[in-house]
Amino acid sequence: MELKELNCVILCGGKSSRMGEDKSKLKIKNETLSEFQVKKMSHFFKKVYISAKEDKFNQQFSLIKDDLKFQFYSPMLALYSIFSYFKDEFVFILSVDSPNISENEILKLHSFLKEDYRIIIAKTKSYKHPLCGFYHSSLKNLCEEYLKKNEHKIGLLFSQVKTKFVEFENEDAFLNLNFYQEYEKFKSEFK
Repeated sequence: MELKELNCVILCGGKSSRMGEDKSKLKIKNETLSEFQVKKMSHFFKKVYISAKEDKFNQQFSLIKDDLKFQFYSPMLALYSIFSYFKDEFVFILSVDSPNISENEILKLHSFLKEDYRIIIAKTKSYKHPLCGFYHSSLKNLCEEYLKKNEHKIGLLFSQVKTKFVEFENEDAFLNLNFYQEYEKFKSEFK
């Protein structure tokens, strides 16, 4: 399946507790981080959606809201809600705070779709990056099982389904803006 036939979902529903303010609304030049990510990913994918607890963007984006039967912040809940929206397809999942992901990383991950994996995520020497990769929507029921057990770590899925960890050398591509200093540094280097 071609990249342009697939959808992308940017996760914007976290609490941003380490940042101290909503990461999705941080400004990069004259746009928010959400606008920046949606615009960039729109070049590669059929459609780009935002995942969040509520519409904090005034209908600016195509929104996938967290399922209201669960009242907590959780990446597992975001995945469950996303997989409830899509039927039998791969979706590219990316956190809003990973602004350096480029077409190169996406294409390398995409190259493994033709194999029999249900999850394909990036891995660097330091970390696995569960919020940068392709997930199959058939994982919905498994996500729901974990939510009912109050389990929220996405890594739990990796041992349950066939998962590919795609190795990358460049740690910089997987920068996460978790702290205000990281955001300030990124903003000052952004051209």
